[in-house]
Amino acid sequence: MSAKPSEIPLALKKALTECVDAGSAFAVSIVPTWPKGIASAGARYALRAGERVLESDALPASAEDGSIMLLLRAPEEVGEHELTLVVTSEKAKGALPFSLTTVPHATSLAVWDVASPIVRSAMFEIKAGAKCTSACVLAGKVIEIRDEEGTLMGSGALGDTPAPGTAALVLTTIALKAPRKCALNSWTASFAPSELKLPHGHATSRFSFMTVAEPEHSVSVKVVNKETKEPIPGAQVRLGVYRAETDEAGGAEIRVPKGTFELAVMRPGYRMPERKVEVAKDVRVRITAEQLPPEDPFALWSG
Repeated sequence: MSAKPSEIPLALKKALTECVDAGSAFAVSIVPTWPKGIASAGARYALRAGERVLESDALPASAEDGSIMLLLRAPEEVGEHELTLVVTSEKAKGALPFSLTTVPHATSLAVWDVASPIVRSAMFEIKAGAKCTSACVLAGKVIEIRDEEGTLMGSGALGDTPAPGTAALVLTTIALKAPRKCALNSWTASFAPSELKLPHGHATSRFSFMTVAEPEHSVSVKVVNKETKEPIPGAQVRLGVYRAETDEAGGAEIRVPKGTFELAVMRPGYRMPERKVEVAKDVRVRITAEQLPPEDPFALWSG
């Protein structure tokens, strides 16, 4: 009759993470207490869910403090799991039951390079990208674009190359057609990767753009220094919803439909007058900017 195996008491070195992505790796640090006369050499571990063995392997060597770090794989099903970590050697056995909650992989979605304003009924492109918290492969999965009524306006399949400066954000370029109505539009990008092996959450991102009438006339703006008459480059020109920036010659040209527009020109260090511009034909506007004196860094401490 064989002797009953000795018990190996097992304890957690630190508390487990409450939630992990389904099917992802998670770390468990245990501290076994080996019975007298029993060594850890040749010991193995197994992760069990009831009678089912999820994984097993040789037990790694312990650290100087006697703890052993294990990198385990969570169950692929979403929910709460009652698991048991079993450690066995030739003459000893230990079991450590614990609970683990698995959740769908969180996904995030970003939209950029959205032009505004856009001429009504014109074609335009945006970029959209998605990533998963566990860096799952999302290539080929589709991002959909819908308008305020939920109508599908376009879609694009994600590529397999991460966007520059990112580790896991894969992107796509989506061609869209602007609405006929001149208005502020708020559309939604959505990503629901339901065909992946592991469960993933749904992600959405909203973006806005203005649709405007077809341009009929040109407004040329020249910005100069009031005192020196020198051109001022790099000034931001706003004509209603239209935008431009002055070049090295202090000039900017904006094409707009017929109408009345508020003209504002801005650049740090200058004061520039605002004015209304009536556009019924091509218009030229000259803006004289008053250069402001440099700020005194000690002004708040004087007086």
